[in-house]
Amino acid sequence: MTRKSGSKPPRDVPGPAPAEEPLLCVELPARQRKRPRQARSVALVEALMLTGRQILEREGRAALSVHRLAEHAGVAISSIYEYFPTIESLVAAIFEDYRREARREVITSLEKLPVSATLLDGIEMLLQSGLANLHRWLQLDSDLSVKAAYHAELMRLEMVRSEGFWTSEAIPALVRRFSSQVLVRDREKAGFLAYHAVTALPRALVIERPNYLVEADTLRLLARMLHALLTAEDLEAKSS
Repeated sequence: MTRKSGSKPPRDVPGPAPAEEPLLCVELPARQRKRPRQARSVALVEALMLTGRQILEREGRAALSVHRLAEHAGVAISSIYEYFPTIESLVAAIFEDYRREARREVITSLEKLPVSATLLDGIEMLLQSGLANLHRWLQLDSDLSVKAAYHAELMRLEMVRSEGFWTSEAIPALVRRFSSQVLVRDREKAGFLAYHAVTALPRALVIERPNYLVEADTLRLLARMLHALLTAEDLEAKSS
């Protein structure tokens, strides 16, 4: 069919708009505004964190307000906001201290296990410490704990900048301590699987099944899974 002379060409009829890609929106924990540099500023931040930690542990998250913190620490509210824009950012910094302490404690505990201890003993000790700490932090501030779990998962998946996990040191320490009992041939692969199991699964519990953190069989099931992973013999050599 030909178009009549002088007639306008048909306009393009707009089709349906392309579907937008779904966006993942994750609320991340508030962060400390800046790091102190001078000795006086370092002392101020340490005093704020110590006071905040005492209120948090003794009276609970609801009792920790900027006015209460200023009163107990003996500082002006403006001094608090200079380093911590919100109380949540202070609690997040306190939780970072908790995680550093947990990392040091679990590695020290691994080294202090008796000579008669087994690989399974070490795995159970590591998991018991991790699950107990997650439950404790969840009780102190459940909202922040869930935000931190989401943020840590994004770091594990390399979607945001990584800051390191305590398990990145704990798993190698476990393997070193019980090297003779780790039978798996490909230790690099087993270490990779163990690392992601010990980091991702407990966070999934925090986000979806927090009650599992304190159930005894959770510890046993996770420990058996990791033990089986690290003691798996070469299946190909076994079948030949």
